[in-house]
Amino acid sequence: MSGPHTSGVDPETHQVTPPVPGPDAPLEPVLSTAAVVTAAAAILAAMVAFGLPVDADQQAKLLAAIAVVAPVILGLAARVRAWAPATVRKTVQAEVAKALRNQRPPAGGVS
Repeated sequence: MSGPHTSGVDPETHQVTPPVPGPDAPLEPVLSTAAVVTAAAAILAAMVAFGLPVDADQQAKLLAAIAVVAPVILGLAARVRAWAPATVRKTVQAEVAKALRNQRPPAGGVS
C-alpha cells in the first residue's frame, strides 16, 4: 500500500500488521461541524456588515441550511479519508494471498 499509511506482512507467518500513519498523514482529517458552521456564520456576518442585503430571517434560513448540509459534506469527506481496520486487513490479506499465488518456485527446484 502506498500513501499516508503503511502496513506490512510478516514473511514467515503472513500475518498482516495494521496500517500506521506515515509522516504525510493529516493530523486532523476532518473539521468539526461546529467549526464549519461557526466559520459560515462569521463570513455571513461580515458580508452583512459590508452591505449584503440579507435580513435576519434570511440569515437564520441560510445558517439553518448550512447546519444541515455541513454534517453531510463532512461525513462524506471523513468516509473517503477514513480506513476501517477490518477493511484494511481484508484488503491487505487478499493482496498477500494474490502475491503468494503468483510466486514462482526458485529456478533449479525447491530447496
